[in-house]
Amino acid sequence: MYTEIFDDIISITHNDYSGHLDKKGWDNPWKYRDRIKRMEAEDALDAVTFQEIVEDYLLDFKDRHMYFRMKDNGKQNTYHNGFSTRRFDDKLHVTEVTDEDRLEIGDALLSLDGTPISVLIEKHERELFETVAERENWRSIIQRYTSCEVESRDGTVKKMELKQYANLNRKPEFKVDRLNDGVLFMSLPSFADVKAVKVMLEEYQEHLETAEKLIIDVRENGGGSDLAFRNLLPYLFPEGETSIPLEDSIQAFNCTRRNVELTAKVFNQFLEDIDDETVKTNLNKYVEDMTKNVGQGFKILEDESPAINIQGKALPEKVVALSDVKCASASEALIELCKESPKAAVIGRPTAGVNDYSNLVIEEWEDMFELWYPTSRMAGMNKKTDGEAVSIIHPDIHIPWTPTHITRDVDLEKALEFLQT
Repeated sequence: MYTEIFDDIISITHNDYSGHLDKKGWDNPWKYRDRIKRMEAEDALDAVTFQEIVEDYLLDFKDRHMYFRMKDNGKQNTYHNGFSTRRFDDKLHVTEVTDEDRLEIGDALLSLDGTPISVLIEKHERELFETVAERENWRSIIQRYTSCEVESRDGTVKKMELKQYANLNRKPEFKVDRLNDGVLFMSLPSFADVKAVKVMLEEYQEHLETAEKLIIDVRENGGGSDLAFRNLLPYLFPEGETSIPLEDSIQAFNCTRRNVELTAKVFNQFLEDIDDETVKTNLNKYVEDMTKNVGQGFKILEDESPAINIQGKALPEKVVALSDVKCASASEALIELCKESPKAAVIGRPTAGVNDYSNLVIEEWEDMFELWYPTSRMAGMNKKTDGEAVSIIHPDIHIPWTPTHITRDVDLEKALEFLQT
C-alpha cells in the first residue's frame, strides 16, 4: 500500500504540482521509495513513519504551501507538544502554551536531547530553510526529540521530558474591540470559514462604518479564501473608486486531468456555503475553462488583464494591518491590497510568502492520508531572481521580533502610535 501511495505522490510532484517545471531535478524520490519498499517488505512501516518519510521528501521542493498529513477523520490521532516557540539568538522562547502545563509563556528551551539550540540550527538547516530566526518554524523539529532543557522566567534551569498531546480542532476566535481614541481593533485569525467571517463583519458593520481608525490583525492568519475578506475591502480604501492592476498576481493553472477533478471537488464543497450567484458562476467557469485546457500545460484562464475595483469609504480615515510570518495565503493577499491603499499601512514582519504557487487541492488515500498541493503559478515568478519568494509582502514599518513581544504587544503599541500621527 505505502509504495503505491508514494508512487502516486511522485506522479503529482512531477506532473500536477504547479512548481514541477521550476523545480525539476530538485528532488530525489528514489532513495525514499527504496526505503519505503524495504520497510514495507519487512513489515516495519506504520502510518506515522510513512508520513514522516513523505514530509522529508517534500522538503526537497522548499514549498510551505505543499504538505502531507494524516487525514482528520477521527480514526487516528495526530499529536503535538502542547506549546509553540520562536527563536531569538540561541534560545527557543515559549510564545504559546496550549496543553503543556509544565511550561509558561516566557520560558525558553536551551537544548533538545542535550544538544544546544545553536548546534541544532545547523543540523536542521534543511527543515528550517530560513535565513532569519524570527521566520523559523521549530514545531516539527521539537517533536523528534524526547527531552529539553528549560530556562524559566526567573532564570532557573531544569530538564523536562517532552510529551505528546492529541491535536484538537480549536476553532479560531475572532475578536473585535474598541480601543482608545476611536480605534477599532479586529483580530482575524483565519479566512477558512467564509461564512463565519461574513457573519462577523455584518455583526460589526456599524462599528466599521463609524470608526475613525482601524487596526486589522492577521499575524496568525494562515489563510483560507480571498472571498472571506471581500466585504472588508471598502473600509481599507479611500472614498471613491480605486482600481488595482493585478498583472503580477495573475495565476497560470496547471491544467492536468487530476487537477481539474480535484479543483471541481474543492469548489463543490466550497459552494455549499456560498449564496452569491456571481461567485458561483465564476467558480464554475474556472472549472469549465480548466477542463477545456486539460493536457495543454499551464494556462492563464482570465480573458483580460485582471484588476480589482474597490469602492472605498470615507471612514475609517486611517488603517493599520498587522502582519507576521504566519500570515499566509489568503491573508497575504489582504496584506498586499493594504499596501496599495493610501490610507493603510502594514506594520510588523514580512508575510510567509507562500503564494508563488497557490490554489491548493487535496488528494486522498485510503481514508488515512492527504496531500495538499498547489495547482497554479503566479505570473510574477517570471521576474524572479534567486532569493526570497516573490509573494513575500514586506511591511511599511518593520518591527523585528524579540522576546519583548511575549510580554507586550509591541506591534499593537506601534500601530496605535502610528495612528496618532
